[in-house]
Amino acid sequence: MYRYAVLLVALVASGSFTEALQTRACTNQRPQPASVEITGCAQMPCELIRGSDVAMRLEWEAPFAAQTLQHRVVATALGITAPYELPPDRANACNWLDGSACPISQGEDIVSTLSMPVLPIYPLVSLVIEVSILDEQARTQTCFAIDARVVVA
Repeated sequence: MYRYAVLLVALVASGSFTEALQTRACTNQRPQPASVEITGCAQMPCELIRGSDVAMRLEWEAPFAAQTLQHRVVATALGITAPYELPPDRANACNWLDGSACPISQGEDIVSTLSMPVLPIYPLVSLVIEVSILDEQARTQTCFAIDARVVVA
């Protein structure tokens, strides 16, 4: 009986590490993912450590059929909004689907990941990051925003 109680406590504790992050909606009422997990971030603002990568996992339902998918990231800091350029291999969201592949079907349940580098030269500022997945017609498949701050380790 004691072993079962320990197992139950361990399962409950491990589940807390994979809780979905409460994110904010993007502008223009674009569809939000059902779930967003960011490694090391249980609540906003998320701390982004300079010189590391930020790993994200999204679960979403495709509102449209699509042949190709692209990640688009926009950051706003100190009142300035600018695109966050991803390396080409990371920008192609089709490369980061888990359990499915492009093309995708309307209504398909999708799990995707994204790893974003936080370069050592980034200033120590608070910012809002908006992450979108767009199709070949520039339609938003899913989008979410997070509050974050760049920190040193």
